[in-house]
Amino acid sequence: MAVPLLATHLWRPAVALPVLVVALALAVRAAWLVDVVPGPRWAAGLLVAVAAGSGVWAAATHAEHLVLRRDAGSYALYGQYLATAHGLPVAVDVPALGGPRVLALPGVTVGSPAFYAQGTGAGTYVVPQFLPATPVFLSLGWWADGPLGLLLAPALALAAALLAFGALARRLVGPGWAVLATATLALTAPVLHAGRSTYSEPFALLVGCAAMTVLVAAQQADTSGRPDTRGGPDASGGPASSGRPDAGRRLALVAGLLLGSVSLVRIDALREIALVLPLLALLSWRGSAVVRPFGAGLGAATLFAAATAGLLSRPYLGTIAGSLLPLVAGPLVLGGGSWLALRQARAGRRLPARAVAALPWALSGALVLGMLVLASRPLWLVVRQSAADSGARVVAGLQLAQGLAIDGGRTYAEATVGWVAWWVGVPALLLALAVAGRLAHRLGIVLRTGEPLPAWLVPAVVGVASSALTFYRPGITPDHPWADRRLVPVVLPSVVLLAVAAFTYRRVPVGRWVRIVAAVPLLLLPAAWATAPLATQRTERGELAAVRQACAAFGPRDTAVLVDNRSANEWPQVLRGWCGVPSLVVRPSQGRLDAATVRAVARGIEAAGRRPVLVSADSAAAIRELGVAARQVVALRTSEDQRLLTRRPYGSAPLAVDLWIGPVSSGPS
Repeated sequence: MAVPLLATHLWRPAVALPVLVVALALAVRAAWLVDVVPGPRWAAGLLVAVAAGSGVWAAATHAEHLVLRRDAGSYALYGQYLATAHGLPVAVDVPALGGPRVLALPGVTVGSPAFYAQGTGAGTYVVPQFLPATPVFLSLGWWADGPLGLLLAPALALAAALLAFGALARRLVGPGWAVLATATLALTAPVLHAGRSTYSEPFALLVGCAAMTVLVAAQQADTSGRPDTRGGPDASGGPASSGRPDAGRRLALVAGLLLGSVSLVRIDALREIALVLPLLALLSWRGSAVVRPFGAGLGAATLFAAATAGLLSRPYLGTIAGSLLPLVAGPLVLGGGSWLALRQARAGRRLPARAVAALPWALSGALVLGMLVLASRPLWLVVRQSAADSGARVVAGLQLAQGLAIDGGRTYAEATVGWVAWWVGVPALLLALAVAGRLAHRLGIVLRTGEPLPAWLVPAVVGVASSALTFYRPGITPDHPWADRRLVPVVLPSVVLLAVAAFTYRRVPVGRWVRIVAAVPLLLLPAAWATAPLATQRTERGELAAVRQACAAFGPRDTAVLVDNRSANEWPQVLRGWCGVPSLVVRPSQGRLDAATVRAVARGIEAAGRRPVLVSADSAAAIRELGVAARQVVALRTSEDQRLLTRRPYGSAPLAVDLWIGPVSSGPS
């Protein structure tokens, strides 16, 4: 609902808040349709305490990544701009920059990383990177409490996401074990890290878990009256439903809308959407009443997300075209294949009897073998990309700094299973693999015998398949803890939930308390041990004050001219969006700044009745070489995340944030 308001610059509290109230009312109405999972009050209380405590801890240790270096900075600046400018695209004050003639000079641009320059001449504007859902949520935080509210919004989203995950776990493994699962997930460092800074992952985790929870509730309502097979990993259902098929269909519609909406948060949610389509075909073949409403909601939300991305994020889509094409092809291929398979099944064509008989062991064997192959890749494979890729230069620099062999083309994708083992431990991975194999075997039996499809079908299959695809190709710069964000929306929740399900397995003749005692050292302690060195870490502390210092250094008639690569990468949107200072970049050519271009820019700005101010973030030298006196206005010494390639992060790294300015009185000499 925010998208039309963004496009028309009506994203203002007076307009947006009534819309949000209506959306909240609809959400509450949908929530009333969801059956409450019976369970002891202490379990519900502990679950809420774990989620709330995690959110509070993330808020208390929140980062202040505002000077743009990585995605967190771009999301923060995007959200701040929406909250204060009330729409998109990012406006550029072309006259204050000296007019179209200045912008036409070689090396002059208003663009920067994550903020793409578009248009020409007087029609120049800037489009932010990424999809708009996360910045919209962040802008609500700004409206609530200014910059601090924006920085704390992810922590609030994390608490809500853990509640949604806990609700899903209550339905799949039971109320008591859901507390253990939620606590384990909350203790993992990647989840805490994502909630501390302005990333999209807490919001994706929230919407994705909510979608799966509502879908499971819808299936349980749809299967009312069938045998109750709630319980552990060998079960086919969850809590008994109240028997409201109409409620099940309405819930299915909500679940489809929620799952499709995840692609408004992160573009790679198209992968999970694609994986759902064969399962919808299977449910349709079995006559499930949830298929049509769920498919309608999923299709509507996905199409809306695609239109939104095309309208508001087109330059970003162009930069990820290589990754985007498989994501778009996935739903088309799997959707088309599922439709054809469904037609064949309804026409009476079946698999040979021997294939059907072997289905349970074939499914479980293929799953376990595939995961073992993925886990063993470091022993026999080195994954590389083109050495000409921009990310390869980043990796090569990190390898040099860490004393590793220089091979910038490496993606380290072969080590992704090990990344998960860092944070949850090897026992949890093995337990998750065993349960996933058991569920695959159980699904084969269900398909062979014609039993009702289990309520865990969609979350289990999508979680395992999406995790396998993430292991195969994480698609992220492989420095940690940065790269571990990729594990937050699907991989870690799936691994934790499967591992906890191992302790609910009924056929092992072990008492409940013995299982709990075993679960603590196998699940909770490894996660806590890995996270402990990072638990109190707070990165980029002081950047909010640094941004305020930078803003205060400019006058109302100043125009910023950024003249070195670091300032051109980190500060344009800070100055333009946060400080309200018209800003442009003069890019050095072959390592050298063209003084003649800077003089021409300064003359154009002065002709517009404004004062050009040269800006550098590397040193004062870039300004002084142009014959202009420089003054340092920001000198922050803080810390940032480590950027390790082959080791688990254990602390932070020092970070210097500097800014020099040099007002030009009559143009550089």
